[in-house]
Amino acid sequence: MRLPMVRFEQMDKLSYKHPRRLVGLSMICLSAFFTNCGVPDINDQQVLFEAKANATPLPSLNRKLMYGMIQLYVDADDAPFNGWVKQDNPEGKIEEIGYLEDGQKEGTWLSWHRNGQLESKINWHNDQYVGHFQVWHPNGEVKALGQTKDGEVDGKWLNFYQTGILASRSMSKVGLAISSQTWTPDGQLCKKTNLVDGNGTVYQYEENGSVHKVTFFQKGIGTILPPQHF
Repeated sequence: MRLPMVRFEQMDKLSYKHPRRLVGLSMICLSAFFTNCGVPDINDQQVLFEAKANATPLPSLNRKLMYGMIQLYVDADDAPFNGWVKQDNPEGKIEEIGYLEDGQKEGTWLSWHRNGQLESKINWHNDQYVGHFQVWHPNGEVKALGQTKDGEVDGKWLNFYQTGILASRSMSKVGLAISSQTWTPDGQLCKKTNLVDGNGTVYQYEENGSVHKVTFFQKGIGTILPPQHF
């Protein structure tokens, strides 16, 4: 669930397929072009310090269709960029930082809220989400924990309100919804959510208890219903 910079006000984009993206074949084809030589571990504090000091502003690069099949970040000479890149917020502080290898997002990327609290820690490979996916609220409470595969949600996912109360628990398989339970901000199980075996309806709530959105699923693919259906 942007393949510009990932900010988690837009987490809904990662939710489930509407419908499934056709990216697998392109990734297989690209393996002939690129070789992963290993990305420095940004979880190491010394690596993070050096990355912040040396990162290239992402807006200074161009995003172009290369080799007739994929968007890459390239420099002024149209060469796929290699190295650390960053995105600053309006106050001039680093908002997001990560590594580009052959013009694609690779390894762990980090982002921060404006108050300095860590916002997300996401793993990438060939510009797609892969492996652990972690997001935090501005107050430091966990917002989302899950796994990704081939750029899609996969396996067990947990979402939490900023109070720490569980908001939802779901299962998916490479972007297709399987099952879900949701809770209201006061901790009550939502009986309107009834997603089983990829079919059913899922209610999601705002922190104040109002309905955020309702999604109807058929065979694991979701359609967001307009407000008059809430």
